[in-house]
Amino acid sequence: MGRMEQPTGSGTAEQRGFLVSLRGQVSSLKRAERKVASLVLNNPEKIRGMTVAEASTKSEVSEATVIRFCRTLGLKGYQDLKFRLAAELASPPGTPSEEEVMMGDSPEDALKKVFSFNIQTLRETMEVLDQQTIGKAVSVLEKAQKILVIGVGTSAANVQDAHNKLFRLGLNSVAQPDAHLQMMEAALLTPHDAVLAISHSGRTRDPVETLAVAKKAGARTIVITSNPRAPITKHADVVLLTSSRETAFRSEALASRLAQMSIVDTLYTLIHMRNRKKAVSAEEKIGVVMGQKQIS
Repeated sequence: MGRMEQPTGSGTAEQRGFLVSLRGQVSSLKRAERKVASLVLNNPEKIRGMTVAEASTKSEVSEATVIRFCRTLGLKGYQDLKFRLAAELASPPGTPSEEEVMMGDSPEDALKKVFSFNIQTLRETMEVLDQQTIGKAVSVLEKAQKILVIGVGTSAANVQDAHNKLFRLGLNSVAQPDAHLQMMEAALLTPHDAVLAISHSGRTRDPVETLAVAKKAGARTIVITSNPRAPITKHADVVLLTSSRETAFRSEALASRLAQMSIVDTLYTLIHMRNRKKAVSAEEKIGVVMGQKQIS
């Protein structure tokens, strides 16, 4: 993350998405820094009125740890942290989500909380993304001679979904959820190719190693993840961030996968708009073989 300037007005998309980004980075922080992160995430409004000494006391760490936490996030110092929180709270991303699902909740309460949770995750993901980054990803994909889409575990379903959308646009897309095969595919890529990696944590070994192989082969690389400091981002030309909101009941929750799918849908829509003739031609050919419509 780059250095952060004092906010003006309602703040940039990056400033407004500070807490979302921080939530995704918690797992990458050292144990003492996680205590500071917990204080910031749970009490953002109170932090704005706290001194460094008070923040260190509340989080039960040293003042040096609080400053180190700020520097780890790319901030100039504690005052910079307060500036970022001011921008965030001046223009909140939307209505706060309902509290987590609890034991003893009625089906009606659980339904409302789950839907509210998913909606809030999508709102926060939209806040954390920016036009320029999305544009770069679109440019990489539409120019690639071959697109390798990778991901394992719970991301595998979204890998297949991304592949289905890309090849319908007439792009040469290959989906590879198998850990060994994706590494082999990556080794054969060229500087004319691209990789789209989907990994919620950004720390799963297989996608990280595969992206490193693809990068070495000269391919352009795009990552969809919740953690901007995850190992996989070190091998990425473009990083598309999602909100990271998991609960005790739903680790790697549907909300995270919905955010990933929404980013893929956005990429699909923009590529379709920019390459309409090619996309429509591909869809018509698919429609013929599927018996859905005929070319006039």
